This record gives sequence, C-alpha cells and structure tokens, in this order.
Amino acid sequence: MSIQVVLVSDQVLQNLIPILMERPTQVYLVLTQEMARRRADRRLAQPLRNAGIPLIRCEGCPDSGFPEIRAFAHQVAETLLNAGTDTEIVLNATGGNKLMSLAFVEVFRDLASRILYTDTAHRRIEYLASSTQDERQAVPMPTLMTNVLDVPTYLRAQGFQCQRACSDDLAWRERAAARKAACKFLGRRIADPSLQQLIGTLNYLTDKALEPVPNSREERLAAPVQSFSRPPRGLWAEAMTQLAHSNLLSWEPGSEYFHYTDLAAAHWVRGSWLEEYAYHAVQDAGVHDARLGVEGAWDNQEAMANEFDVLACHMNQLLHIECKTLRYRGENDNEIAYKLDSLGDDVRGLFGRTWLLSAREPTEVLIARARRARIRLVPPAELQQLRDLVREWRG
Repeated sequence: MSIQVVLVSDQVLQNLIPILMERPTQVYLVLTQEMARRRADRRLAQPLRNAGIPLIRCEGCPDSGFPEIRAFAHQVAETLLNAGTDTEIVLNATGGNKLMSLAFVEVFRDLASRILYTDTAHRRIEYLASSTQDERQAVPMPTLMTNVLDVPTYLRAQGFQCQRACSDDLAWRERAAARKAACKFLGRRIADPSLQQLIGTLNYLTDKALEPVPNSREERLAAPVQSFSRPPRGLWAEAMTQLAHSNLLSWEPGSEYFHYTDLAAAHWVRGSWLEEYAYHAVQDAGVHDARLGVEGAWDNQEAMANEFDVLACHMNQLLHIECKTLRYRGENDNEIAYKLDSLGDDVRGLFGRTWLLSAREPTEVLIARARRARIRLVPPAELQQLRDLVREWRG
C-alpha cells in the first residue's frame, strides 16, 4: 500500500502530476481552513476520481503559526502510522504555503520513504533527504516527468470543464485529412502578398455568400455561387485549384465563378483553415495530445470565453494557440491582446504559453501589446515554420 500526502494550494498541477506518475493507493489532501472554505481541492479531486485513485480530505490545518501547523502535521502522521507498517508514505512538499511545507517536511522526515518537490518549469521531480534513508544512501536522482496530462485533464486542473472538441469527432478528422493539402498550401505560403490579397478577397466574397439566420447566432449559405472581378491567375489559380481538389468549392480554371460546397466549406475558407493548419502543425510535431475547437465551462463562470482554437499538451505543459485571419469586428489591437492574455492566464497556468497566429501582417500596436502580455505573435512570415516552432516549444 502506498499513500501520498499533498498540501493543497491554488496551484494544482504540482500535486497532480506526481500522483498520476506514481499512482499511489491513496492520496491525503491536507487543507488549511481557507483552502477548505474555498473548496480549493475540487480541481484536484475530479482528475483523481477519473483515474480511480481514492482520496481522503484532511481539513483544519492552521493557516499560520509554525507550532500549530507542526502539531497538525503530527496528527496527520499519527493517522498514517495507524494504516500499517507495510505502508509506503510519500510527502509532496511542493504545495501549501512556506510554513506548511517546512512544518510537514520536519515532521515527515522521520516517516516518509520519500519527500518530493515538483519542478514543473524543468519538467522533473526532485527529492529531499529523508531520515528513513540509509545514511550511506544518496538522495535519489531527479525523476524526469512523463506525459500524464492530456488537454482535458490539464484544463480540469485549471478550473475548466471540457464539454466537447471538434477534433474528437471522427467524421471531422476525416474531413480535415481530406483538406490537409489545401490547408498546408495556405499556411506555408500565406506570407506572399498575393495570397494575402486572395484571402482578403475570399473573406469578402464569403461574407456575401452567407446571411444570418433570423433570431439565431447561426448563419446559412444563401448565395453559394460567387465571382471574382476577373479569372484567378498565377498563385490565385494555384490556391483555387487546391481548394477545389479538397472539395471545398467547385471552380474551373479560367472562370471567375466558383461555388461553395456547403456552409462548413464557406466557414473554412473564411478563416477556419488557419485553426486547422495550427492543429496539423502540433499533430505533426509529435505532441502528446492536441485538440481543436475546445468548448466547455469555467467553474466560476466568470472567465471571458468558453472556447479555444487549438490546445496542445506535452510533458504536462500547455500550448494555447489562437488564430485570426481578420481583426475582431469592432475591436482594436489592444482589446485583442488584452482578451487573449486574460484568457491565456486562466487556461495556461504558470507554465503554459499563449501564441497568436496572424494571417495578416500585425500592426505595431499589436506587436507591442502582445510583447507586454507575454503572447508570442506568429506573423505570416513565420507560419511556414510553425511545426518547427512547436517542436522547439515541445523540447
């Protein structure tokens, strides 16, 4: 039997990762009075239940006062000693406040077989010396983290409950595979001004093809047949051929007319292609888990948005990618960056990253705002290397 003792705090991942790596028989969650009042353990409890790991809540740890905290740690230790002599006890000293960590390490140094510390930034588990170890035995070498978090589990730890993702649907994945060539053509060549002009023109024509459904937020394909001012040539013709081969639209070389296949195809051409390009890039980079079009709800229902373009999880860290082919309607660059940063802080936690992919050349205002907000702005010229950028992030 193995028991892992964790000190609950607002940072969940530092406790969750070692538990999922070691799979103890039981987990003891130590909560201060404030943590218990706020139910701070609920973001940790659900992933443990999903993993089939029983947990026991130990409430009442004082928020302050070293002697009082140490006395509570002794109570927890006495409870664990009654579990049996063959029980392995491991203390995770990463969580809680500093006084809690110091008090529990002092008490458990004579009891725990291992005392660990989660170094999330360097993706490893460190160990502290324990009195139960033979004096001649060296402190264990750090353990490299393994992939134990997927996107839904990571988000659950951040207070977000996933409800669905477009990429979870098999039919969607089959359609995405069928248009992957067109997707990569656009993504890898979007830095060309001529192709950017085509994308702008197609966005304009797609807006003409669609109309809102009355009393709804939905759209319908009202005018599937659209026309350019003259037949596409050169790079425009190459791009239109790729779109036609992917069955997104019907178009014959030398014609100024084209016909959208359906509503989904029109949405794809108007901007969804960039999200899909990002999804293919993270998949091709070999990340542990990637999802597109993630929808769900926050525990507190106070976050700004409940949908993410692309999320990738690798070595228990998150990459949040947002994709924009046009500006947000009615918003300036500062508002765009502010919203992305607020959303990113909620979902990524301390060790996640947020990237903004732009199919149009970003303005100086957006560049400066993104830099201040710790958002990596990926302009058109860098989109062709997106897979390599993801590999660099993955490590």
